[in-house]
Amino acid sequence: MKKKSKWKKRLLIIISSFLGIIIILSILFNQLVYALLIGVGSIDINHGNDERGNKLMSYALSKIKRPGINTYHAISVQNTKNGNYNIAIPALEKAYKINPEEVGAYYGWVLLYYYHDYEKSLKILNTFDESTPNFSDYPVGECIHYLKGLAYKQLKNYEEAIREFDESINNDLKNHGEKWIDYQVFLNKGISLYYLGKHQEAILEFERTLKNYDKCSEAFYYIGLCKLALNFKDSACQNLKKANELISQGYKSSDTYVELFHEIYKQQIDEVILENCTN
Repeated sequence: MKKKSKWKKRLLIIISSFLGIIIILSILFNQLVYALLIGVGSIDINHGNDERGNKLMSYALSKIKRPGINTYHAISVQNTKNGNYNIAIPALEKAYKINPEEVGAYYGWVLLYYYHDYEKSLKILNTFDESTPNFSDYPVGECIHYLKGLAYKQLKNYEEAIREFDESINNDLKNHGEKWIDYQVFLNKGISLYYLGKHQEAILEFERTLKNYDKCSEAFYYIGLCKLALNFKDSACQNLKKANELISQGYKSSDTYVELFHEIYKQQIDEVILENCTN
């Protein structure tokens, strides 16, 4: 009888363990399915089905027990690209609260380019930068000092912008060399100098821009503006006409999703030429 009782106990333990494993696997499987639904919803939004994709992700999110930064990041990315900021921003905020060090660089970059919240972008980028002393980070492939420089430039704090651009330039000079530096760093430093009225210094930065990218219409345009300010009208008009020629050929800084802070348009070049370069 004792042997039979022991056998029954063992059988009950085995059955209980087996049922427990099934329950755990069922929960894990369901969680995996919900995580996959987040991905499906993101793809749906990527194809322009915003309402359906967000309903799918909202349902999946309500079923996920402990959403992580990857879940909130997935919800944020495509909604940011499609301009659904009322959904994207809260999702990214939640991801940032979970892990500021991992999300901070991307969040600062998004705030700068997409949301144009320059003060908050600076705050987050500075916090992230301070967490990695003696190291220049590259959020989304761009030097963090360049990003901070852009934020300062948009806030019209051109002195601080130039300081950050110089930090970015010097860092890359030390590690790579001037040819490796993105021409847009020189360009934005030059624009900042132009707005400070330092036209000669600005021209030098635009010339550095053209050494790295000789079809930069923006550099020729701003050289033209600087030379007009310096009363070198003939030379200024040559540069403005060169900018016009290049932009007519499609040589213009642009991005698929956002307007860059130094974009220029043919119409504004035409207006400057009409005002200054016609007899």
